Amino acid sequence: MDKKSEIESRFRSVNFEFQMATLKKEVKQILDKTKPTILVVDDEPHIVNLIRLSLQDDFNVIIANSGNEALQKATEIKPDLITMDIMMPGMSGFEAVEELKKSPETKSIPIVFLSAKDKMNDLYAGMKVGGDDFITKPFEPEELNERLKANLKR
Repeated sequence: MDKKSEIESRFRSVNFEFQMATLKKEVKQILDKTKPTILVVDDEPHIVNLIRLSLQDDFNVIIANSGNEALQKATEIKPDLITMDIMMPGMSGFEAVEELKKSPETKSIPIVFLSAKDKMNDLYAGMKVGGDDFITKPFEPEELNERLKANLKR
């Protein structure tokens, strides 16, 4: 095989691989559009991983590690639902929800608080700022999944 034929053969091979990778991405995007998108807001990596594992079969899971990051991602992505921790450095979950509910772009997104805070006054505070549901940590993955599905149906 001469040098020109070898280069053409490599090009075809690389081009084919690129086309296949592009096709796989397109198929994945189509499949992902069949699942609701959940923005998970929590600053604890082990909790984020547990939530992602609990939800990944039924939802597209996007992560934000702070209230400020949640505001940015919610505006950009417009998820179908947001889970929000309360106790985070910087902006608390309550403050982030207040901001989300002020914005015309994000005010209609359902928000489920997911927090270790388990007092009734925390639940009331969450509902007062615009939360739709409140789940305490530790949580059962099946319960989390079903309650998110129920909140999406409202």
